[in-house]
Amino acid sequence: MAKPPKKARDLGPDDFVWDYFSRSPEDSMAARVYAAEATGYDAIGIHLGGWASMKDRPEDLEKFNQALEDTAMPLANIETLRGWASPNVPDSQCLRMEQEVWEIAEKYESRYVQVIGNYTGSVEEAAEGFGSLCDRAADHGLLVGLEAVPEMTNIETLAFAYEIIERANRDNGGLCFDSWHLTRSTNNVSDLESIPGEKILSTQWNDGPLEKVFDDYYTDTLSTRLPPGHGEFSLSDMILAFRSIGSPAPIGLEVPSRDLWECPILDAAEMSIQGMKSLLEKQQ
Repeated sequence: MAKPPKKARDLGPDDFVWDYFSRSPEDSMAARVYAAEATGYDAIGIHLGGWASMKDRPEDLEKFNQALEDTAMPLANIETLRGWASPNVPDSQCLRMEQEVWEIAEKYESRYVQVIGNYTGSVEEAAEGFGSLCDRAADHGLLVGLEAVPEMTNIETLAFAYEIIERANRDNGGLCFDSWHLTRSTNNVSDLESIPGEKILSTQWNDGPLEKVFDDYYTDTLSTRLPPGHGEFSLSDMILAFRSIGSPAPIGLEVPSRDLWECPILDAAEMSIQGMKSLLEKQQ
């Protein structure tokens, strides 16, 4: 029996979110909504670049809104904000991007916004910047998740991201856990086990090869991910660790892949969610 639809802010650890980069930016948001609904997801995510493209093409925005209405699919996640600690205040570009985030959050009652580095200044100043961002986001009902991204940012590990959000000490501030970035940073599941579950607000699950395919991290991370269970990551151990800490976060699927981007959208959506469901069932 299909689960009744939920609002974005009611999503929990049994719900699946199909995040934006699981498909090429060339795929419309409306097509993503219909594919997500057809394959069993409970919500979708959007990137600010995708939002800007729709605002430039009102007919695409109209189709997106119609798709959400047709499916009762919530728009849960918004990514990505940068420049929130320069050194302890947002830079002008971040403030402009925030206005787009607040617009999306108010219009669609979204749950969560994701942020990444870099930060400038000290760790203490980074925490001040993160805390002030959380305060602004709280005015719009949003949770804020800091994602550690090795090589591409100076917040490279889950442990360091946790230090920042702990120093900030905001109720709506926490972490995004991404199985790719954990594997590519420390590849140590104990990093996850050491964080209180309530501080992980979002997840992005995926699989892949243990060794890089491309030397450039950006190219590698957006080209070579695999559906859960199709690669070499220690996903079973990560799932057990995640369950042990008791996070309330939904199950996000973010599987950027040249191969998946080129295959039919329904196939891409199906492979990711079924791969994750299979792993979850094996760990019960």
